Amino acid sequence: MDSISFNPAMLAAVLAGHKTVTRRRLSPLLPVQQEPGRYCFRRLTGSGAWFEDRQEPGQMLPPVPCPFGPAGAVLRVQEAPDCLLRVVGIRVEQVGSITEAQARLEGVRARRQRGRVQWGGVAPDAQAVDGLQWHDSAVGAFQELFESIYPAAWARNEWVWVLEFERLS
Repeated sequence: MDSISFNPAMLAAVLAGHKTVTRRRLSPLLPVQQEPGRYCFRRLTGSGAWFEDRQEPGQMLPPVPCPFGPAGAVLRVQEAPDCLLRVVGIRVEQVGSITEAQARLEGVRARRQRGRVQWGGVAPDAQAVDGLQWHDSAVGAFQELFESIYPAAWARNEWVWVLEFERLS
């Protein structure tokens, strides 16, 4: 059985049922990550994600296998070994294409502040009253979280695995 790891804030969100999607960067050593804008995703097969070189149309890279297995795979959460997740969907996209709805499924928290909804609560901010960073959009909160894990990946709009999962235990 493969495993997956979460930082403390995201583990809490998984355990609470607020996080049902995770985005994981493809290896930074791959050509698609060296020049993310040069390649376009074409399809996902049992052998992996297929990318085409935009500068050489028709030129496909070798498939990139998903390190988390296929849809249906069961993953053990490293930080909570009794927590099992079943992968219910896999896709590949550039991290910047995340929508507000998808960012909410990533486990960012919502709060009402002065009559409006703010998103975040997953990154520390020593200046904030509650010690946490908050944003006006779920995408902004997710971006901050993602950049804390993969510092340059957002700015480069790198390719990510998008794993949708359900908690089994």
